[in-house]
Amino acid sequence: MTRFSETIVAPATSLAPAAVAIVRISGPEALRIGSRLCGIDSFERFRFAHLLRLRDEVSELDRCLVLPFQGPESFTGEDVVEFHLHGGPGIVRSVIDAVLLQGARMAEPGEFTRRAHLNGKLDLIEAEAIAVRAQAGGALPARFAGLSHRLREQAQNLEIEVTAVRAQIEGALDFDPEELAGGWLRQLESRLSQTLLALQKTVALGRRAAPLFRRPRVLLAGPPNAGKSSLFNALAGEQKAIVSPVAGTTRDLLECELRVPEGRILLMDSAGWRASQDEVEQEGIVRALRAARNADLVLWLEPVGAAPTEPPEGLGSRLHPVRTKGDIGTLVPVGDRVVSALTGDGLEDLLEVISRRVFGDGLPDLEAGVPVSQRQLSSLVQASDALTRAVGALEPGSLELVATDLREAAEALAELTGTAQPDEVMLDALFEGFCLGK
Repeated sequence: MTRFSETIVAPATSLAPAAVAIVRISGPEALRIGSRLCGIDSFERFRFAHLLRLRDEVSELDRCLVLPFQGPESFTGEDVVEFHLHGGPGIVRSVIDAVLLQGARMAEPGEFTRRAHLNGKLDLIEAEAIAVRAQAGGALPARFAGLSHRLREQAQNLEIEVTAVRAQIEGALDFDPEELAGGWLRQLESRLSQTLLALQKTVALGRRAAPLFRRPRVLLAGPPNAGKSSLFNALAGEQKAIVSPVAGTTRDLLECELRVPEGRILLMDSAGWRASQDEVEQEGIVRALRAARNADLVLWLEPVGAAPTEPPEGLGSRLHPVRTKGDIGTLVPVGDRVVSALTGDGLEDLLEVISRRVFGDGLPDLEAGVPVSQRQLSSLVQASDALTRAVGALEPGSLELVATDLREAAEALAELTGTAQPDEVMLDALFEGFCLGK
């Protein structure tokens, strides 16, 4: 028996206290276990939602709504039972324990969705859309995930076109290059160019939307006593960093998550940039430099009225200067962005600037399919690169190379949707990032 033929159980909702919680069972023993806990022989008479009492070997666990699904007419394609319980964490745990005692095991993260994919209920694009909806920090990622069917249709249409052209080219390999008509090649070039243009547009949309599906990293940096920790606390809405007039107080990177309408941002506070003989402080500065190189945006903070300091090299357009301590009343040059962690002045405008810089002004067309993961974007880029090579090499004497490139493009598009069965390692990496119970 493989692990995907075992019966699994997990909470399908958060374990935090709530009005309602859901526990889901899936697998060959799901109906038997569910009916046993409900004290009935089978679900033959209970094919729809029913209010039933759950019991273990000792006592009643809850009176809840029970929904049985007979495979393949279920989310996973297997027999499934859902218990819609009162939302106390103790009730949820006791029901799960009772299911485990009947022979089920705890589901791995994403295992319900993985089984749905393996049983042909979802392709990989639809599966990843579920994770995006569950983890979306803003409305836009969830809306893009809802358009997953459009990305699938686009990928399938592109794969069909690429495969059709490849079939024509492979059929011409037995001909002498001089026998091939120039008009035939120009027709194929036109078809491939149109396909490539559509593919490149989808890649461009994916790159523009990419920050929406991860947490862009924003670093607060600058010299000591520039107000980094005060601003960090003000944006975080709580006292997370120690604030002190003593230079070098912040030694390590501090992180917190900010939620804005577009999504989630990882805000980081760093050690002040200066020459120091203190080994611990030096390590903090090294970590700050490393964080700056990996950040999507670096806010270089300097107090109003202070002499300008030199930021680290190589940050380019990712560097954005901000004047802090705007409450001290010192005149600042026109055009400088000024904030005050003490009074809150300028913080709302600063958040808008941060959102605009990391998420972009223009958002992808909501009518188009948008890749919602790095895996999807990588497959599209691979297909685009292969198709670009094919178009560039489309000459009578290079048709074999063109056919090879077209095969690579078609395979990349098939991997995108999962029609080319991915290996177990890739599936493990994809689904382990899902929530438990999904």
